[in-house]
Formats: sequence, structure tokens, C-alpha cells
Amino acid sequence: MKITDEQRRVIQEKQGPILVLAGPGAGKTTTLLERINYLAQEVDPSKILTLTFSKAQAQDMRERFKGNKSNFMTIHAFCYLIIRNFLKKYNREIRLLETDDSYNKYDLVKKIYYEINNKKISSEDLREFFSKISYMKNAMLEEAYLKKLRIKNALAIYRTYEDFKREHFFIDFDDMQVLALDLIDNNKALLSSIRRRYDYIQVDEGQDTSLIQFKIIEQIAQPKNNLLIVADDDQSIYSFRAADVSYLLNFKKTYPDGKILTLRENHRSTQAIVTRSQDFIKTNKHRYEKDLFTKNYNKSQVEVKVLKDVFDQYNFIKKNLDPNSKNAILFRNNIQAINILSFLMEDKIPFTYKFSEKDFFDSKIINDFFEIIRFSEDFYDRESFSEIYYKIESYLSKDDIKKLDYKGINQSVFDFYYREGLPDSKLDRLIEREKQLNHIRNMSLDRKINYIYKYMGYKSYITGFSNKYREEIVNKDLFIESLVNFTKGLKTLDEFYGKLENLNELKNDEDSTLTLSTIHRSKGLEYDNVFVINLNENEFPMLIGDNLDEKIEEERRLMYVAMTRAKTNLYLLSFKKRGRENLNPSVFIKEIKGLS
Repeated sequence: MKITDEQRRVIQEKQGPILVLAGPGAGKTTTLLERINYLAQEVDPSKILTLTFSKAQAQDMRERFKGNKSNFMTIHAFCYLIIRNFLKKYNREIRLLETDDSYNKYDLVKKIYYEINNKKISSEDLREFFSKISYMKNAMLEEAYLKKLRIKNALAIYRTYEDFKREHFFIDFDDMQVLALDLIDNNKALLSSIRRRYDYIQVDEGQDTSLIQFKIIEQIAQPKNNLLIVADDDQSIYSFRAADVSYLLNFKKTYPDGKILTLRENHRSTQAIVTRSQDFIKTNKHRYEKDLFTKNYNKSQVEVKVLKDVFDQYNFIKKNLDPNSKNAILFRNNIQAINILSFLMEDKIPFTYKFSEKDFFDSKIINDFFEIIRFSEDFYDRESFSEIYYKIESYLSKDDIKKLDYKGINQSVFDFYYREGLPDSKLDRLIEREKQLNHIRNMSLDRKINYIYKYMGYKSYITGFSNKYREEIVNKDLFIESLVNFTKGLKTLDEFYGKLENLNELKNDEDSTLTLSTIHRSKGLEYDNVFVINLNENEFPMLIGDNLDEKIEEERRLMYVAMTRAKTNLYLLSFKKRGRENLNPSVFIKEIKGLS
């Protein structure tokens, strides 16, 4: 790629601090690598440190750098290096929990949770626990933050987990940063040695950098402050990891003598995509103004479509896929992927995917359905019934369930209660539920799920979920629709798990020209044709909880990231109906249509 005047200005700027605002497709990696070559004319390249957000990006930069030896690493790897080298001087050692064969941190917390709460932790709560701990440490918050969690006794569980690590000389992934910052804050000799080691520091993907990471960078960059941060405030989409766009917006307050440069040319996308996406993101108030442009005047299209339903959306995608180009279907969250994924599998269209399917298939909702189905096949299983009785509106109380301890081995749950002299209301409901559970036995799996949801009280139960499952509540109809479509034609749970195994085999199919990805996972990537799906109200943008003004701006940045993955053709898709329910298009559809 030919070096532009704007890139050359960044490359030849020696003195920091500098913030480089690099728009999508601006060639920032090339610029950073060329700057190392330029600086290497006067300084040993081993004294230049380039920090980036992801391991893959650090590896890519290392492989692309053709000059002398330099330093490319993630911030986590850099922190681990600080800790390891410090401890080596004192002949001490610490182990990373995530790489240890003896202990698994998830199993540890499961055990601690059970010991404290006398019950098993759900998959959702386990993910939430580690996500919130990570946020707390990255945002440099006090432990009291954990008292706000909806996970029972979260603070006590956290302290027990931390005690275990200390006693066994473990740290986990997020501890690396906490411990590294503590070491350089309290050991002047260590900090001085690090500062002598590096004359220049470059930070890639600055918009993804958390507060604690910036504090570490601030410390090691002083007093020379030959620091260059490449970032795009319009692509800051990781607030849930404590990345805060306000740090970039306040750059001049942190570094009053700092310079702000801009890489404005998009080398990736056509003019239609650059213009439409830039006009869209300008709605955000908290951002740097940029006048981005491209010299790519090739024919392309940005098409906004409001289709009939999810099947019509899929058929539109299938019709517009180009087998000779790179195609991507992008979505806001994992739930939105399952319908498309199911249809592609049914049509035997090859694809690969970049999202965590476990977040969907390990969910509480699916576990509930399968527990109900298992009980429908074995009315003698009192433990199973004890798990589901309140989820199918049986009208039974906890005291009624305790009486099952006296049920005979060869007596069904229903026969036991019919002899208990229950009130008529409870008796009538149990008779109804027994008939329904018998009725679903010979149904296919998709019909069982649909029937349980609509006719056995599970829809009411799901609506009453606690707030920690808000996303599932908002998207409950989408969730069920997706599960029904994935299980279509399957007879048994064994067939379901077999289909999941087949899905796993597709994950790394590098020969496929079609990728399914969350927008977060697509960041930094590019595709010839991009389909952004499910642009419906309450699905994208997803606005839950407080600080909605901030959240709508981040959701708009997320949409901007999706739009700017496209090189040639961009399709923005919404639809009107889900089953019998009418849907409204996303506010983003309305905004983008208003720009045309």
C-alpha cells in the first residue's frame, strides 16, 4: 500500500504524546510498522514497545514486521512479563490459573458457590460472575461493587476465590494488570528499569483499552512520554470490559501538550459505504469530528430492506450471497444467530462462525425445556419434577413438593398427589398437566418446545425471570423461535446433541466464503458483502437498564463497526413479523433511511 501524506505525518512524528484517530480501513497497522522502521534509523528497535488489544493482532504485527527485532505484545502479556521478571529476582514464582492443569477457575467458583449458597450456580450466573470481576478490576472499582450483583453472596464468593489464589500462589488473567500496576506503583527501582528499557511506546486499538491498562501505560511512558496511541473513538464498543471512550475524548486533559492527528482515508470500502456510515455515526454527540473519505469509487450498494419475517430475511441473504467473494452475516448477539445458522445447516450451505454458541445452548431456558421433556418421559422422577413444577404453573407449593420424600418408588408423581387430598384447583391443574405431558411424548422436539412455551405456562414463567435475565425476557419470542427452528424435525435430545457436534465441526471451516459473526467478533475484519440482520426494535439497539443516553451512543458505534466491515455491498435487514407478533424496525433503520 502506498503511504499517504497523513500516514507519513504520523510515521515521522517522533515526539509524543500523540493520539492518532484512525478511521475504518485507514491502514493503521501499516502506519505503526512503518513508524518503527523510521524510528529505527535513530534508535534500537528493541527499545520500541508496541502494545495491542488482541493476541492475534500482536502476532500479525510481529509477522508483518520485516525490520530488526522489536517488541509486539498484548497488554496482558506485557504485565505478565513485569510480574515474572520481578519475582525471578527474589526466586519466587506465581502461576497463571487459566493455564494450570490442577485447577479450573470455573470449577473452583462452582464449588465455592455451592459451599456458600447450598445450591448449584447456573451457567449464566457463572459467566456473569467472572464478567463482573473482570469489569471491576479493569475499571479499578472497589470490592463493594460486587454487592450490587444479583448473584447471591457474590462478594463472599469473590473473597473466598481470591483467598484460594493467594494461598496457592495463583493469579488469573485479570490479576496480571492489578498486580503489575501495584508493582510499578510501589517499586521505584522496577519502574525505572522499565522506563529505561523502552524509549518509544505505541498502543494499538486504544478505544478498546481499559482504565487500568491506561494507568499502566501512563506510568511506564513517563517522563519522556514518547507515547503514540492509535484509536477510533467511533469504534469504542467494549464498555462491558471497562473500555471508556471518555479517556480518548479527554486526551488533551491528560496530556496538555499532546498532539491529535487523523488518518482519514478509508482504503477498504467504497464511497457509498463510507458516506452512509459516516453520516450515520455523526448522530453521536460525544466524539471527535472527522471528515473521512475514500478514493474507491467502484460500483457498490447500501441497501436497507424491511422484509416479511425471518424466513424472508434468510431467503434474501441466500439470493444475494456471492460464492466467489467473502460474505459475512453480522448480528448484535448470539441469540440472533441461531435462526440463520439453522437454515444454512438445513440447506447444506457451508459456513464458518465467530460467536460463542454456548451462550445460547447452555442457557437456563434450554435446560428448563429439556428438564420438562425428560420428566414427560418419566413420571416417576421426583427430582426432575421438583425442578420444573413452578415453571409449568402446577399450582403446587414448596410444602407440597417436600411431601414427595414419601412417594413410593413404583408410584408416579401424579398418582402420589391424586391420593393426597389436594384442593380442587390444584387437582384440576395437575390432571391438565399430566394430559399435556402425555400428549407431547410422541411429538418432534420442535413441537414439544413450542407446545410447552405456549400452552403449559412457561411463557408466563419466562416473563417473570429476575432482572439478570433481561436480555432473554426482551427477546423471549426470538429465543423460542430460534430454538424451535434449530430443533426442527429432531425426535430426541440425543439427536439435538448430535446436531450440536456437527455445528462444532463447522466452526473452523476456513474454506467457506460465508462467515457468521457477532459484530464484536468482526471488529478489525473486512468482507466483500455484509448482511446486518435483525434490525428490529428491542433487538438492535439493545437498550436495557440505566444510562440510556450513553448506551444508545455505544449501540450506534456498534452499528457503525458493522457497516464499516463491508468493502463493496452492505445490506441492512429488518422484518415485520415474528409468528403472529408485529415488529417495528430499529431506530437505526429509520435513521439510515433518513440519510438517503
